Amino acid sequence: MSPRRSFPRHMPRRICAAVGALGLELGLLAGAGALTASPASAIPIPPSTSSCTYNGSPVAVAASNTAGTPVTVSCTGLPASTALIVAQTSPLAGVISPSTVGAREADLATAMPVTTSATGTLSATITVTATGGTPGFAAIDKKAVCPPTQAQVNAGLTNCVVTVANLATSTGLNFGNIIYGTQPSPHAPTLKLRPSLLGEHRKLVTASDKTGACPTPVRAASRCWWGAALTGAPNAAAGVPGFVVTIDGVPATNTLAASPAVYCAPGATATACTGLPVGTLVGPHLSGTVLVPLSAGEGTHTVVVLEPNTTPDPGNGPSNTVAASATIVRCDDAAAASHGPGGCE
Repeated sequence: MSPRRSFPRHMPRRICAAVGALGLELGLLAGAGALTASPASAIPIPPSTSSCTYNGSPVAVAASNTAGTPVTVSCTGLPASTALIVAQTSPLAGVISPSTVGAREADLATAMPVTTSATGTLSATITVTATGGTPGFAAIDKKAVCPPTQAQVNAGLTNCVVTVANLATSTGLNFGNIIYGTQPSPHAPTLKLRPSLLGEHRKLVTASDKTGACPTPVRAASRCWWGAALTGAPNAAAGVPGFVVTIDGVPATNTLAASPAVYCAPGATATACTGLPVGTLVGPHLSGTVLVPLSAGEGTHTVVVLEPNTTPDPGNGPSNTVAASATIVRCDDAAAASHGPGGCE
């Protein structure tokens, strides 16, 4: 087991700068990876084409919850003769506001500065830890824990990560998710459609979470749209596609979107943090509309909403998506009258 590392007095500021910017990089890296949760793998952060392994495997680290796990990170395709840093970070760094304080979410005591070879290779061993273990993951922000809490996972912050970043430019190059044996899984999201009763000519319905499903701050019982919390969905810049909606199994046009999660740190600049206390985690929320074709005649219809899943956590829908469903009812004018003023409208 590797001991916790101590740095000279001049090092922490440089480390904090690199890991602080890591929070911004994390906001992009999830969408840059596979959209389906194959085994959590080492993922290059574009434009980097680096290739890394963790203890000889291209999959993320399976870490003990009680003891430090030495992990040798071996990479090729990195910038030659360049100072880098390998650090373990809470997923809060990926959604923190402002992004410049991401160092609060990293365990700086175990961060490893290393210089690549003349051919762009790297080999460094970092001790991956868990909060409460011996040694234990410890960050400046006490809400930064590994594995993440149930509330954090419900917000889509499913994994702590080991990241390789450029020490001088603070650019993320490659990362791997950390899987803990007792890591929680997110709860399924919810879907509310308004109106749920449609008249003969009504076509648009508005989609959202069910009331109270994903409150602020996110809680252990919350049910948020967790599939793309770091980037939001859709997010073309991060390569994250939009939602797929079906009505009775037939694809339907939609304008649905999920907001990214936001973690409010001191000096937060995100609009979502306005008026909220420091340390508040705002979950991702669903919004937008679904076009119900007029061919969906009288009766009850099942609407299924599928969100792309950029996390390594298994989705609850087909093709590893994050899914929720609800029903709508279309009725003619005569039937509508029985529903009171406004009918089915």
